[in-house]
Amino acid sequence: MGLPKYGAKKIELGDWDPVTGTSSNWVEVPVYNATFNMAEGEPSVTEHKQQGKSSPRLRRSIPASIPITFQLMDTDPDSLAAAGMGTVTTVEGVKSFHMAKNRGEVIKSLRILVEDDSVVYVPAFSHYARMNFNTAEGSIHVIDVAGVVTDSGDEDIADLSWSDPIPPAGP
Repeated sequence: MGLPKYGAKKIELGDWDPVTGTSSNWVEVPVYNATFNMAEGEPSVTEHKQQGKSSPRLRRSIPASIPITFQLMDTDPDSLAAAGMGTVTTVEGVKSFHMAKNRGEVIKSLRILVEDDSVVYVPAFSHYARMNFNTAEGSIHVIDVAGVVTDSGDEDIADLSWSDPIPPAGP
């Protein structure tokens, strides 16, 4: 019997290559406490009934998408670029973030190291990131990230996988 899963040690965004099916350039993204949410909705169900009958003769169901939301608490140039919001340049040692002119959905890979050392992997996470800055005393600036698990485009690559923890090395 498995143990309940809980918490995340580390959350990373990476670059997804749909041609090779690989992810690379992983960047750890500090997620604001208790903002990460991944919850699959109810499936869409269509019932087909015979005239005069109350029970369906056939049910068709389509699984719901898996939305993922979280807030990044680092708003430095590298974090903004890692979220897919634009690019970074460095001039005389000073980094500057440049927001993309035509912002929209971005596909990145998502990897979550759970506290029990299991790993959740989403090769193609289609998301939108937006600044949510509050300059009030006692508040911090965050980046809202909202997206969905998308089809990897390769039948051999699962759209979401979750591995068991790697067992500790024996004596």
